[in-house]
Amino acid sequence: MIRLNFHILVLLWLGVTSCKKKEIGPQCPTCTEEDIAIKYDDVLIGCEGNFGWGNASISLFNPTNNSVTNTVFQNINGYALGDVLQSITEYNGHLFAVVNNSGKIEVLDTTTYQKTATISGLTSPRYFCGINNSKAYVSDLFSDQIAILDLANNSVIGNINTGGWTEEMLLFQDRVYVCRPDTNFILQINANTNIITDTIVVGKGPSSLVLDNNNKLWVLSSGGINEDPGELNQIDPSTNNISQTMVFSNLNNSPNNLKISSNGETLYYLNNGVNKLSVYAAALPSSPIINENGAVFYGLGISPTNDIYISDAVDYVQSGIIYRYDSTALLKDQFSVGIIPQAFWFK
Repeated sequence: MIRLNFHILVLLWLGVTSCKKKEIGPQCPTCTEEDIAIKYDDVLIGCEGNFGWGNASISLFNPTNNSVTNTVFQNINGYALGDVLQSITEYNGHLFAVVNNSGKIEVLDTTTYQKTATISGLTSPRYFCGINNSKAYVSDLFSDQIAILDLANNSVIGNINTGGWTEEMLLFQDRVYVCRPDTNFILQINANTNIITDTIVVGKGPSSLVLDNNNKLWVLSSGGINEDPGELNQIDPSTNNISQTMVFSNLNNSPNNLKISSNGETLYYLNNGVNKLSVYAAALPSSPIINENGAVFYGLGISPTNDIYISDAVDYVQSGIIYRYDSTALLKDQFSVGIIPQAFWFK
């Protein structure tokens, strides 16, 4: 199932990354590779909250001392975050927390988590994609447009008509690749002209995409709701041709939340558990490396050291649970956070 807030998803069908990866890790000339590999600091967990309740929140986890602090945004800034936190993206030294049903983005300092600006005037924003120092795109659920932001004054200065719902985006060179989950299309936008220049046909319901260490794009499509089997497609961005397609076995599969390891060689995604796949593999894995075992796996994050973070939405009403596994799928921690956790940011 495409990763949408549970309540929005029901309404839709009856009537849920960043564009640039930051370099992560301490600059320590005397550290060994092992020393550097085990060091990363805060983890922010974005919790959607219940649709219409205005109880979205951010939790903070410190993997060094295993401490957890909930409602971080509210504690620091003195007011509630808003209604349905969809995503958290770092760009140019700021965090962009996209609050879907509030139609806004809260811009935060990456060190203090204090608000530095609020971007308003959005319809139903989903994901932020930084283009350059002065421009960014924001995908949208209901507006049929991608918003163009001026980062100098944190305002909406234009739109790109897309014809429907847009989800995750990825900038590669001067092109932005955009998921259109209500279709089987990936849109390519010229980031200099803001014009759609190509449409790539993939599986039904594309919602997440990543770039591997060979500069190949990977797109995960859910297949819709019992419409088609899900697909994992590899795209060569030099030609926009599909270079590999892996089809899931049946309609009961609904793969989502495609992520990639820090070295760009291993894919992870949710599908009846956490699945792991080398970018050099020729076929999908036969079984998950981590089973759900009655949990409701809703969000997935891969840390700079390839720890696997999984969010459990439980019943979509009570506090969610985060499970942290190491790269061998050994459980290291579990802890409670806000309601419907799903977005991860690693400092």
